[in-house]
Amino acid sequence: MDPNASFDTEEVEHEYSNAYDGPQPYNYEPARRPRDQEHPRIRRNNGHRREIELWCEENQWRTGQLSWCLCGECQPMTSAVESMCCREVEPFWALVENLTPRPDITCLTLHPGFEACCLNPFVLQIAYMNFRQEHGPLQASRHEQYRYTAYRQVIRWAYGVLGRHIRKPLPSCVVSAIRRQFPEEGGGIYKGFEWPHFGDDQ
Repeated sequence: MDPNASFDTEEVEHEYSNAYDGPQPYNYEPARRPRDQEHPRIRRNNGHRREIELWCEENQWRTGQLSWCLCGECQPMTSAVESMCCREVEPFWALVENLTPRPDITCLTLHPGFEACCLNPFVLQIAYMNFRQEHGPLQASRHEQYRYTAYRQVIRWAYGVLGRHIRKPLPSCVVSAIRRQFPEEGGGIYKGFEWPHFGDDQ
């Protein structure tokens, strides 16, 4: 046998003997998108946000008064985005309209399911446990946890699953009913509606 041929074979075998042929982590994962390149969903969310911001600019007059309330349960709010009635927003009012038989009620907060799903502490405790398992605990007081969870319950009830980075403002009547049920301890200032920060990883 030609010694050179044997040497070449040994070299080839040695070359592949050290090659890693196990799983390739992230081999089929998409490359991380630079932060300056927005995901299409975020662009859509930003468009929706801009629509609401334009509405707020045109409706600053709503802040601090109640001439816009149609249900009789709203309270004056400190921002235009929260100064809206449940009867003005179709997904919220549809919860009342779709009741069978249709009761004679004027506000979503009078819906028979509102107290059971959004004001009952035992229901909110279970909902918060589900939230904590996925997102971690809130660094907040018990009543603040209840309010935050109740807000999420109403949004889920009206809109279903929205997805990450999507937020919807709640009607004044809904926010006011939840705050009455779980008031800020010590008469502190309530935290109003905030838009998500798209640069955050969480």
